[in-house]
Amino acid sequence: MPSLTGKTPLSVAILLFVATVLTLYARTHTLSNSISSASTTEGTIIYDPGAPTFTLTTQALISSNIPFQNHSTPQPFQSYLQQTLNYTYFSDLFSAINATVGTLQTRGEAHVTVITPPEFDRVLKPSGVTIQDINEIALRNNIQKARLMPVCLGRFNGTLPNPNKAESDKGTFLLYSLVVADVYGDLVNIRREVFKLYRSKGGQGALFQPEGFWPHITIGFDRRDLFIEDGLYKGSNYCYAPIRTSK
Repeated sequence: MPSLTGKTPLSVAILLFVATVLTLYARTHTLSNSISSASTTEGTIIYDPGAPTFTLTTQALISSNIPFQNHSTPQPFQSYLQQTLNYTYFSDLFSAINATVGTLQTRGEAHVTVITPPEFDRVLKPSGVTIQDINEIALRNNIQKARLMPVCLGRFNGTLPNPNKAESDKGTFLLYSLVVADVYGDLVNIRREVFKLYRSKGGQGALFQPEGFWPHITIGFDRRDLFIEDGLYKGSNYCYAPIRTSK
């Protein structure tokens, strides 16, 4: 508070100085915590000892020039939402991996599933959300322009954890996927809009988690693809080998 002479009293000046120091400390402390958290997240990536480094062209994850694909059919578990990618850029990666294995199959296409068939059939559809609703949200949010970054090559090489699995699911499975990061939240924002629509129709929030999303691109497998329903989580925990990008 200014004095009658127009000069700031010494006590007020000291308080202002202390407040400035505390503000600067708080900002620095927040930044330090953010950097620490990022380092911790990166530290969760553990590559297999001796795993080779694989290469992927930087063009592989750019899909803005690829038309949106509608996946809607009346059969069970055949309706879903995906960001479509150009498989041509992934064929060399598949060949490089298969050269170390020799038994892999490929679908000959590449995509990131954004809404899975079980999410649609079991949760969204019963609430009244249609695949057309989901497609409209995706197109409005420019799904084909979603920005992705490679994280690592993921691998599962083992038996499924379900003790009551069918005979066809017994034995060892081998699966490779490219784990990617939705760095700007383009895809998870689509899921959030779908969630808002789902809730507006009376859907139970506990049944659909928009952030429960681990974007990846299936590269190859020996028997079949594997999913979260099989017990697999395809985030950074899934990492097997590093990915190097090239032009």
